[in-house]
Amino acid sequence: MSADAVAAYRVYLGISFALAATTGLVYTTVVVYRVDAAGLNPLQLVLVGTVLEAAYFGFQLPTGVLADLGSSRACVVFGVAVLGAGLLVEGAWPTFAGILAAQVVGALGYALVSGALEAWIAGEVGTGDLTRVYLRGSQAGLAGTLLGTAASGPVAGGRLNLPLLTGGALLLATAAVLVVVMPERARTRPDSEPGAVETVRAAWRLIRVRPAFVLVFVVVALVGGWSEAIDRLWGAHLLANHRLPGPDATLWFSLLGVVATLLGLVVTQVLATRTAETLRTLLAIVAALLGTTIVFGLATNVWVAIGAALALAAARTAFAPVLSAWLVERTDPGVRATVLSTRDMFDATGQVLGGPALGAIGTWWSLRAALLAGASALAPAAVLLITARRRLRAATAPGTTTAPRPESTR
Repeated sequence: MSADAVAAYRVYLGISFALAATTGLVYTTVVVYRVDAAGLNPLQLVLVGTVLEAAYFGFQLPTGVLADLGSSRACVVFGVAVLGAGLLVEGAWPTFAGILAAQVVGALGYALVSGALEAWIAGEVGTGDLTRVYLRGSQAGLAGTLLGTAASGPVAGGRLNLPLLTGGALLLATAAVLVVVMPERARTRPDSEPGAVETVRAAWRLIRVRPAFVLVFVVVALVGGWSEAIDRLWGAHLLANHRLPGPDATLWFSLLGVVATLLGLVVTQVLATRTAETLRTLLAIVAALLGTTIVFGLATNVWVAIGAALALAAARTAFAPVLSAWLVERTDPGVRATVLSTRDMFDATGQVLGGPALGAIGTWWSLRAALLAGASALAPAAVLLITARRRLRAATAPGTTTAPRPESTR
């Protein structure tokens, strides 16, 4: 890397660390806040996620196009500030309505940052070794998560909304720092300066013609449906169906988050130091998620459930960076953020469609049934990844009339 690229890479690692540290601080114990302080039931817990994902879906395409036609840097800086504002709203308004309002604000922040951050760093450092760059970013995020998670239990022990208020203030401070230190030297939009409609059309045309893109995007939607069950119900499952040792559940959630983060660091380090076919790696991750979710949902012993939850969390850390690298390496710079936003729209679609159904199952049947129903989305996801690998092999086989880009054989 050049000196400028190294400087941008360090800022990228810093952003990943700061965002994850705040996430660890807030979301390790937020389920306790939402259940104990706001009194949400399982259906309301999932509806919180559904509102977040529905708003996120609506914001995704406009913010992706904005990043491609305007400035990825500006989207990231403003998005971090908006995320902070959303946390402050939720922490100050402990009701179902207040939490829902905070999700809409947070969704705008997430939409501004997602895609734009990945597109920004790809433009600054190039696409030569993006898998390693994204995995290192994931590791920086895991280190931040470790710090935030370790602090979450003690902070929430003082007052349940204190992690939210602290996290919001930290993100606003982070945005202020980024105004000064975050560069944008690379031009991510094409020289012809197309309009928004042309950018969207170009992105969708690329998705349709590149081998396996559509199948991988459907996998993203299926994994999104599964993740809604895990994100919103795993903590409630441990609280309702298992007796955690000791009187303070928040400290247990903090401890589990720390251990899961350490395991995630191990997994991403292994992947960052090895060269492997990307889709095969994604398939292995999805298979691991399927098995661990089933064990977590069915376990009657608290230690088996905890072990499955930790293994699940560790495997999950690798999915996003590996997928992002696979997509960015095959995407033209002028539509990169739009394509990544489309990926996130598929993810949000899976969560919006699956969330209410899983919440209803958890409320009217059982939390175990909801977790297993969520896991059922991962089996077809694995089948689609197998099919995608076969299509890529067929596209690169001798005698094909349309040769893909060299990296698409990975």
